[in-house]
Amino acid sequence: MENVIKNMNIRPMLERAEFERVEMPKQGESVNFQIGDEVTVKLIGDQVAKVSVARSVVSEPERIFKIYVEMSADVLIEKKYFDELKDPADYFKRTPICRALAAQIANVISNMTVCSAIGPMITEPFVRA
Repeated sequence: MENVIKNMNIRPMLERAEFERVEMPKQGESVNFQIGDEVTVKLIGDQVAKVSVARSVVSEPERIFKIYVEMSADVLIEKKYFDELKDPADYFKRTPICRALAAQIANVISNMTVCSAIGPMITEPFVRA
């Protein structure tokens, strides 16, 4: 399946970024984070697939803040090999394309939280399975 992707040159595009600050943490309160990643792949032409990675971060307790960042890239593909994929999203999760998008998302989240009550949040620059 190495022939699915024609070209690894991509331009990551920010699709959506949301930061909802709900309430400051109480003095001495510990905060945990639930991080979830979602990969979607849509065929948008005979030779182009749109690969999107979305990361959501929810604090526990949930009342502190919520973050959602989605980035995408148009990827040149070989359609006949793409059509043979059982699950395109699962295939792309393991490619440098999703790693590049996840790295960009990690950077955006870090910048969004730099002035938050907890300081910059550093999330991993790869897609969680």
